[in-house]
Amino acid sequence: MLFGKKKTAGSKDATEEVSAPTDTAAAATDGAAPAAASPEESDASTVELHGPRDFSEIDSKKGYLDFGALLIPAAKNQQVRLDIDQKTKRVVALTIMVEQASIQVQPFSAPKSGGTWNEVLEQIQDSVIKQNGKVKQVDGRFGKELAARVPTVLKDGRKGWRVARFIGFEGQRWFLRGVVGGRGAIDASAARAVEELFSKIVVVRGDDPLPPRELLRLQPPEGAKRVAVPRNRAQRRDDAPSPNPAAAPVSNDT
Repeated sequence: MLFGKKKTAGSKDATEEVSAPTDTAAAATDGAAPAAASPEESDASTVELHGPRDFSEIDSKKGYLDFGALLIPAAKNQQVRLDIDQKTKRVVALTIMVEQASIQVQPFSAPKSGGTWNEVLEQIQDSVIKQNGKVKQVDGRFGKELAARVPTVLKDGRKGWRVARFIGFEGQRWFLRGVVGGRGAIDASAARAVEELFSKIVVVRGDDPLPPRELLRLQPPEGAKRVAVPRNRAQRRDDAPSPNPAAAPVSNDT
């Protein structure tokens, strides 16, 4: 399995690429959705509602990739990228790709009283609208979620939309945000793999007192090494200067 993310033009995030002693995955491709595409609601009627777990709910870390505040289930055919802030060199998110879908995850501290996701939903919605995007609140597998799209320029020069779904789950003094991209943002069947992965993520909150919505500490797995991953143009992100819903802030500090 490979861990890493390439540097994106105009982004504050750099990337680290490291390898861990697990299965090797093929490189994934991020693309802009066609102009006619629109977010598709997940089929929640036939899926049991359950979400990520707290560290206290598992017996051991066996079978997980340890990223500090997040334990990611190890599996074949998935790639994990570490999003690094250029200034602080801090890991600020993980992006996991499975087949044609991707999900970016970020863990935050949260008050015991709950209600964090409702506040975050409103902030993301405002951010997308300010980017001249469109957003719709729908009911998904994990409850309320946002289907969003913002204008972009496709690789062939045509105008189109970059589409994403924002999902969230609140646990014991923590909150996990996920941004579903790729085919998973517009195709419910393609999203099932990353939704299932999201439901199995374990959050390690720790006992330290933290202010609400403080980003929990993420780090590369122990023993991981940087690796050079050859990329051709078809495997690179669209570098067009367009807003990305995945970059919508959770708070002014992130």
